[in-house]
Amino acid sequence: MRAATIQRVKRRVLREAVAENLDVIRGVPPRAIRPWNRFARIWLRRAPYLLVPLALGGAYLARGGNAEVGGAAAASAAVIGRPGAAAPPLIETTTSLERVTSAAFPLAVRRVVLDAGHGGTDPGATAATVLEKAITLDINHRLRTLLEADGFEVISTRADDRTIALKDRARLANDSNSDIFVSIHVNAIVKHTASRGIETYYLGPTSDPSLTQLAAAENRVSGYSLGDMRKLLDGVYADARRDESHELATVIQQELFSTLRVSDAGLENWGVKRAPFIVLVATDMPAVLAEVGCLSNQQEAAMLARADYRQKIAGALHQGIRAYASANDGPKKKGIPNHG
Repeated sequence: MRAATIQRVKRRVLREAVAENLDVIRGVPPRAIRPWNRFARIWLRRAPYLLVPLALGGAYLARGGNAEVGGAAAASAAVIGRPGAAAPPLIETTTSLERVTSAAFPLAVRRVVLDAGHGGTDPGATAATVLEKAITLDINHRLRTLLEADGFEVISTRADDRTIALKDRARLANDSNSDIFVSIHVNAIVKHTASRGIETYYLGPTSDPSLTQLAAAENRVSGYSLGDMRKLLDGVYADARRDESHELATVIQQELFSTLRVSDAGLENWGVKRAPFIVLVATDMPAVLAEVGCLSNQQEAAMLARADYRQKIAGALHQGIRAYASANDGPKKKGIPNHG
């Protein structure tokens, strides 16, 4: 239990450190002195975690880690001290600044939050005999079984047919200190009933009016006030976890399309997209929202009503999560101890 807590603290400190470093590179004032930043006090309390490695790095350089530069500087001083001596050639000691990515900090993925879209009084998309809330919950159960058998610990935002505000879903995910968040949904495109496809979203701005409209529809039962939203959106697009979310969305989309295309040759790959869904805005970990089908298409609605097809969807999501975990140096095997 203690070891798991330490690992979670390390991951959180690391995420905050990356964000602070990116801000410094951009010339933005440190977050700890920004009055609007809700993480200021937390950052100040955790500063020692960063000062220790920095101090160790400085000691390394002082002991010879940068011996060539130090030697060149001493030689330069000696030459400049002699009248008429030519200036020594300049030695380049810095490289151009490049954007730091999450790939530099591989972290194991062990705890997954599954979010079955809608529920209770919110049915989501509907077809003649099928409701989105029922489809997403069934896929959630199937996916949970696969993940747990593979060594993951799984948290579900809902385990039955009940109404849960998006705010409460995000709170549950954040309080669980999970590693990734996957929200499961089904599309409905009323104006294009002939269309059928899959798409996966991660957090980011969009200029597409149809995606803005879709986000507004999904965000209806959020539970957030206007004041809450302003706090959520403070610097949301500068969040370092967006890169990780994009990677997760990419592998999930690839697995969904390649798996389901075998059963439906007419299925379209609508790709990985950015959109401001509340559950993506409010969660602290890498998060994606997968639209695993389209109920407004009669053929696909009939397929989504089949248990074997929903099992294939769960299997594809499972493989996507495994691929992301493996890329983060956290391949799952039976017998690996979980967080407790």
